[in-house]
Amino acid sequence: MNIQAYIESGILEEYVLGTVTPQEKQEVECMSHIYPEIKEELLRTESALEEYALKHQATPPPALKESIFAQMNFETPAEEESRAADIAEDKTVALSDAATGAQATPVTPAQPEARVIDHAFDRVETQVVTPGWAKLAVAAAVLLALFAGWSAMQMTDMKNASNAAVAKVESMQADMAAMKAQTEYNEAVAALFRNPTYKHVHLAGLQKSPESAVSAFWNTQTNEVLIDVQNLPAAPQGKQYQLWSIVDGKPVDIGMLDNAFTGKVLKMKNTKAGSAAFAITLEKEGGNPTPTMEEMYVMGKVV
Repeated sequence: MNIQAYIESGILEEYVLGTVTPQEKQEVECMSHIYPEIKEELLRTESALEEYALKHQATPPPALKESIFAQMNFETPAEEESRAADIAEDKTVALSDAATGAQATPVTPAQPEARVIDHAFDRVETQVVTPGWAKLAVAAAVLLALFAGWSAMQMTDMKNASNAAVAKVESMQADMAAMKAQTEYNEAVAALFRNPTYKHVHLAGLQKSPESAVSAFWNTQTNEVLIDVQNLPAAPQGKQYQLWSIVDGKPVDIGMLDNAFTGKVLKMKNTKAGSAAFAITLEKEGGNPTPTMEEMYVMGKVV
């Protein structure tokens, strides 16, 4: 399993934020028990998100709470019962008055006063009394919904910040790796210059490429040859540079250069004793048994 790829997939951040499915949650917990690297990264992510939340925590504005409560009528149950009793008493008096008037003055069905009693009953209203706890429950639900939305926005910001932090760390790791490689290369070249068993031969650019420069290091005891390319044009498609040593006036093939030669010390084939010079030509990919003289880029004599 590629543990690093699993860590970089972002599932650990989603687990900490609580946005994974139950199956993904079980998977993360299982993987963290199996692989210490995943567990360590999970703890690091939780710590980073907790630190970010504490650093950027904010509370909903006070005006929001006051605005919601201002629109609510929070009467106590005692006040509502008193108010309902007053309304009932008023209606009872109205009905009593209407009935008394009907007994003092006999009326016929055609008289208008008869309708007074009917309309008195029509004026009796029914009022629905909402308990105070229900209003409190509505207010709490509204506040909870607002807080949930606000929390979701905060978590989104936290996740974005976490992704940005991960990208920054990865960029820093890449830079550090490049710096390490450059340091190792510089140390390797410096060691060759200091080693007395290696003879340094400077290969200067010829008319084909005057700006080119290559250093060859020849171990005169083992005939091992190493080269450091300071400047050479990139080889065209289907072409490759080939290194030669001149022994007794004849070119000897000592290997093909890796096309990715920048920032590397390349190990070539061993040469023969008595090498008088080194040269590099541009040949077809894979090389030629003899050098193409018009494609010679650099050359240097052994002194």
